[in-house]
Amino acid sequence: MAFIFLILFSSLVFAGPCGPHEIYVREQWIKAYTKSDGTKVSAHSRDAHCRELTSFNYFQDSTKQKFKGIKTTIKKWTMEERKIIEDHLEILPSWLKKYKLTEILRGDVGGNALNPAAAIPFTKTLIIFDQFFKAPNKLDILIHELSHIALHNIDPQLAIKFTTLSGWILERNKRPVPPQKVIMPDSANSVGEDFANQIEIFHSNPEKLLQFNPQTFNLIQELIKREEAPK
Repeated sequence: MAFIFLILFSSLVFAGPCGPHEIYVREQWIKAYTKSDGTKVSAHSRDAHCRELTSFNYFQDSTKQKFKGIKTTIKKWTMEERKIIEDHLEILPSWLKKYKLTEILRGDVGGNALNPAAAIPFTKTLIIFDQFFKAPNKLDILIHELSHIALHNIDPQLAIKFTTLSGWILERNKRPVPPQKVIMPDSANSVGEDFANQIEIFHSNPEKLLQFNPQTFNLIQELIKREEAPK
């Protein structure tokens, strides 16, 4: 099963996901340097690891992050916009609310004028675009984006089980092949998009998901029960 997990999350090179209050830090090459006490440290490679977050749900007007596949200009938050986000984050399902965010950014568009938001799972970053504030289903959008983050932090066996029950075909050294029937058209883009779509529909229209795929409906119920259980 390990190779299946690597197919789904090929950028994870250590065993297991990070916790809800941690972010994933990729392998880094550290140049030689001298500490303040004069100790010399040789150049070395630092392994990929999970780092505990020191601040949560931090609204920022700028960022040092470089986004792959997201074309947006980060701009300043207004007080009204921040209040809307804060109010909707507060009413997230409890199992998703525990995934704290390092940065909440305000972008103009995300490469598509109809794109309301985006999540960066490994850095636990949420980007809110112009379209979000015009959308009537703001809570659904946030549930969808937080689900992207959750997928990279849940029990890997549940992630693999969701993938197979949804009909994805997984083969070593090959991209996952989407099922012939998907619940939303963009679910065929990736396992992560399919997962986020099904979680969104589970909360907004459970009967629709139950009719579409009772197996993933039951699995999501199991997942939420595990996530809400005291640790």
